[in-house]
Amino acid sequence: MIYPRIAVLLSFLISFISLPSFAEDGLWHDVKSDYDEFYSSDRFIRMGIMFAGGAVLANTDMDQKFQDQYAGKLFSVNDSFNAKQFGEGKIFIPLSLISAGIGHWLNDGTELTGIGKWGERTARAYFVGGPTVLVTQMLTGASRPSEDKQISDWKPFNDSNGVSGHAFIGSVPFLTIAYMNNDNALIKYSAYLASTLAAASRINDNQHYLSQAILGWYLGWESVDSVYSVDSKKTNNIAVRPVIGTDSYGIQVSILW
Repeated sequence: MIYPRIAVLLSFLISFISLPSFAEDGLWHDVKSDYDEFYSSDRFIRMGIMFAGGAVLANTDMDQKFQDQYAGKLFSVNDSFNAKQFGEGKIFIPLSLISAGIGHWLNDGTELTGIGKWGERTARAYFVGGPTVLVTQMLTGASRPSEDKQISDWKPFNDSNGVSGHAFIGSVPFLTIAYMNNDNALIKYSAYLASTLAAASRINDNQHYLSQAILGWYLGWESVDSVYSVDSKKTNNIAVRPVIGTDSYGIQVSILW
């Protein structure tokens, strides 16, 4: 159904904009920069390649063969249900917004707390990638495997399941954790693995084909990567400071890499 997706997206946008911190120049500027980064030419090229690959899976028998092989075999019923919860927008969108709000409330004036950073970056990733997920769901027009189709072919505007929304929602929180722990291999790669759970559950439950799960996860990754690209550009890697001694003066240049 398309209308519930639109309702979820609109409620998220309204909730995000209603955050007090959103009106601040810094966060508003970050969101605009996220969109500039997400819709940059190099990312469009990557998206084109990924969606071309998805089209091959969807418009041949490859999706169906994978589905026949693995549907119902990746998780038990209870484990699949639990994994699916990570992709529930009604849970993780409000959670990211609340975490961002708490982080700003606890902010000591210099830097967000860890939970605040996670919440804000997760919310920003949802905000920048959500519209593209919604649009591509309709443009691909594919149906679910549970709808008794023999092929997940793309028929624009025929249906709205060509990109998995659960895979997108479920990937963003964990990919954000992975990016925040780039120097901790255990947390980083555990988070990457966890980011695929919602997508895998949808294949297991016969609710999405492989191509649909991959594209949902991929758009989550592009969204998170866009946010972190913007944040990394804000880091001042070159610092110039005056140095004053008892009988000398000079300039100190520091470069971080």
